[in-house]
Amino acid sequence: MADAKADATRHHPRQLSPAFVPAAILIGAATLALSIWWLAADALRGKASLAAALGVVRSELWLADGWSELQTSPEAAEAAFTRALRLSPMDAGGWFGLASATGRFDWLNPTASKALKMSYYTGFNRSDLVAPRLILLAQVDTTRDVELVDLLQRQVRLILTRAPELKPALGQAYRVATDANRRIIEAEFKDASQSIPE
Repeated sequence: MADAKADATRHHPRQLSPAFVPAAILIGAATLALSIWWLAADALRGKASLAAALGVVRSELWLADGWSELQTSPEAAEAAFTRALRLSPMDAGGWFGLASATGRFDWLNPTASKALKMSYYTGFNRSDLVAPRLILLAQVDTTRDVELVDLLQRQVRLILTRAPELKPALGQAYRVATDANRRIIEAEFKDASQSIPE
C-alpha cells in the first residue's frame, strides 16, 4: 500500500494553485512600484522639499528638507523637522535641527530648549553633532535651566578628557558663549588644568 502511494506521487507531481500566477504577478508589480517610488524620491534629493513630499514616510528626506529651509524659512524648517521626528523620534540630528529652527530668535521658547535637550539625550556622543550642538548650547541662556548647565558641563568635560581633537570647537563655543556659559567653560578648563584654545 505504501509503495502504491509513493509510486502515485512520483507519477503525479504536485501542481500549483491556479491563484499562484496572478498572486506572483501582483506581488512583483507592487514590489516594482515601491522600488520606483523609493528611487524617485532619492533622485530628487537635490530638491529637498519635493523629495520629502514624494517620500512622505522617509524621515531622512524630511530632515534634509529642514536643513535646506533653515536659513530662508525657519517656520518651514520647523515643520519639516517636526515631521521627521514623528517618523523617527530617536534621531538626535532631528532634535538638533528642531532646536536650531525654533531657537534662532527666542531661547525662552520651551520647544527650543526641550529639543536641544532631546538632541543630547538621544545622541550625546554623536561625533557629527558635538561641535555644532556645543556652539548652539553655548549661546543659550542656561541661567534658568539646570539641565542645560549640566549638559554644557558634561559636554566640555567629555571633550577635554576623551576627545581632544574637538578642542577647537570649545574655542569657538567660548567665543560665542553668553557670560554665564563662559564662566562654566572656564571652570571646566580650570578643573582640567588646561587652557582655552584661541
